Amino acid sequence: MGRKPRIEFNGALYHVIQRGNNKEYVFKNNADKKHLLGKLKEFKEMMDFEIYGYVLMDNHYHIVIRCRETIISNIMHRVNNDYGKYYNISYKRTGHVFQDRYKGLLVKDDKNLLSLLRYVHQNPVKANMCRKVTDYFWSSDSSYRKNLTGKLVDIDFVLNIFSLDRAEAINEYIKFMDSSKLEESKYFEEINIIGENTTSGRQTDASRPTLDEILRGIANNEEDIVSSIKSGSRKRSLSGYKKLFVMKSLSENYTLKEIGNNIGISESAVCLIANKD
Repeated sequence: MGRKPRIEFNGALYHVIQRGNNKEYVFKNNADKKHLLGKLKEFKEMMDFEIYGYVLMDNHYHIVIRCRETIISNIMHRVNNDYGKYYNISYKRTGHVFQDRYKGLLVKDDKNLLSLLRYVHQNPVKANMCRKVTDYFWSSDSSYRKNLTGKLVDIDFVLNIFSLDRAEAINEYIKFMDSSKLEESKYFEEINIIGENTTSGRQTDASRPTLDEILRGIANNEEDIVSSIKSGSRKRSLSGYKKLFVMKSLSENYTLKEIGNNIGISESAVCLIANKD
C-alpha cells in the first residue's frame, strides 16, 4: 500500500521528528550537533522558514518549524541529505543515517504549540539526561529565556502568545516551561500530519463519523448551512463552519481529496482553509 500524501502548504506549522536508522546514534559528539544547527541556520536563510523550537538528542531530533515559500518535504530533504553526507564522511561509513521518512505533525493552534514546545524541551528530562529543562544545552529553551532575537530560533511568535510586553512574556514562558507537569508523548508523536495513527494503524471506517456526519455536527444540523457548503457557496458567514469541518475531518484521518470532494472544492482549497486564521 502506497504512502499517503503529506499535508503541505505555505504557512503550515509542523512538529518534525527524525530518528536515526535502526535507532542508532546520529549525534556522537557536540561537533555533530553544531553542524546540524549551523546547517539549519544556513538553510533557514536560503529557504525562508521559521524555527520555533528544537531539541537534539543522541539518536533523534525534534524541530518545530513554520514553512513559508518552501514546502516541508523540500526543507527536510535538504537538511537530512546534507547531514547524512557529513555524518558518513566524518565516520567513514556508508548507508542511511536516518530512518527512511521523517515524521511530521501539523500544529493546529496556539495552545497545542505551547504544549508542544514544552514537550520538545522536556525530552532530555524524560530521558533522564538532566533534571531540569534548563540543564540541557542542545535545545531552544535558552533562546527564549535570554531573549535571543535574530538567531536560529524565531522567538517572537511564541512569546507574543504569552504577552506583548516582552519582560512579562519571558516570565510567563519560564513559569510555563518550568511546570512540574510532564507532557505525554502520545499527544505529540502518535498522529501523523495526515491524521495517520502510527501505533494502531489507520482508524477504521466503522469507528469514525462520515464526512456528512462531521459536517452536520459542525452545522448543528441546520440544513441551509449544510446545503450551502455542499453547493460551494463562498459566503463569508460560512468560513468558520468550513474551517471547523476541514480540521475535524483531517483529525479523523480523511484525505485532502476526500474532504474536497465532499464539499466540491480542490485539494489546494482544502489546504488554504486549514491554514486560515
